[in-house]
Amino acid sequence: MTTEPDLIDRPVSFAYNYRMRCGCGGVEDLSAVDYEAEINDAHIPCSRCGGSIHFGRGVAALRDLNDPALENEQLSRLAWYHTSTSPDWPSLTNEEQQRERLRDFRLVTDEQIARLSDLALHVGTYEAAIENVLRRMKYQNDRDSRFFLYRVALNLDPTQVETDYRDENEQRAARLTNAELRDEGLHAVRYLNVYESPGSLSLAVTAGAIAAVQMVDLDGHGLVPDHDAELTERLGSFQRDLDADRQRPLPPPREPILALEQLQRRAAPRRGRAADSGRSTGPEFYRLWESIDSVLAERYLVGVNAIVAREFRDAVRPQRRDDDGAVRAYADFYATRAFALTHPSALIADLASRPAAALRARPAEIDR
Repeated sequence: MTTEPDLIDRPVSFAYNYRMRCGCGGVEDLSAVDYEAEINDAHIPCSRCGGSIHFGRGVAALRDLNDPALENEQLSRLAWYHTSTSPDWPSLTNEEQQRERLRDFRLVTDEQIARLSDLALHVGTYEAAIENVLRRMKYQNDRDSRFFLYRVALNLDPTQVETDYRDENEQRAARLTNAELRDEGLHAVRYLNVYESPGSLSLAVTAGAIAAVQMVDLDGHGLVPDHDAELTERLGSFQRDLDADRQRPLPPPREPILALEQLQRRAAPRRGRAADSGRSTGPEFYRLWESIDSVLAERYLVGVNAIVAREFRDAVRPQRRDDDGAVRAYADFYATRAFALTHPSALIADLASRPAAALRARPAEIDR
């Protein structure tokens, strides 16, 4: 262990808007509300050329032109963040164990295994790290995984950092290996992140560039406020409605094939999700859960921009069930995961007070 690193934390907010780049080189501001609504069939005018920008991740532009991370000399003074399902990132199993794990995937060649085992590590802004959790929950079957947030101190020689930044849409950045960085005489490459907190800057770094980390369990940090009395009562009412819907007899299927599918669903093992609950979920089930989501969003997603709020809802939606206590369990999960979005200062302060673990060069993590 070592003393807590003296790092600079940049301001954190999930109420940010976006900037989109036109083919002519012009850049236009875009509100998160308009982005989520996909106004004008997802088009905004370009004030520079008079044309139209079809906005989206593919044309996301740097949001903060004064980001101190643009300066090589500042990189080791800033706090960087990473989220992982590993409680001791970036220390993982030895290289041979990693290779065995990768061999479990079909169509993975020895060359691919060697490359995946040598991927550079990735750190970014606090917002990008938290949004990475949502992406993994939604797309990588990590909806039930436990996540850990890391505050990362770097030790970088400014002369060994690539100047400027790469655009993740157009240049290789997110899948760089340690070997490729070393071959270019680099220990870090900046890149425009377009998947988590689009328009922010992230870094691909060699394992040896990480000086120390502090870690907090995102599900067990103990900082989540309890549901107030009014919300608790509303949740209880929703649970009673859900119980009533569960007891309501299912209408007979109109087609024999539907009857067979219904029997198969009833015979399937329960895994706690709505789709496996032993009965068909009708319109009332989804209406109830949309109402529950609306109430929880009003309480726990205040100040979160429309795009991030949508990603959050999509990430937690598979937690919906129809069993006893499902509403309260969902609300607890919702509040716990939303806390990092709405109380970043409290979480960062708690994280910054944790003991820092000094690191030596370690193998790269398989996930980015």
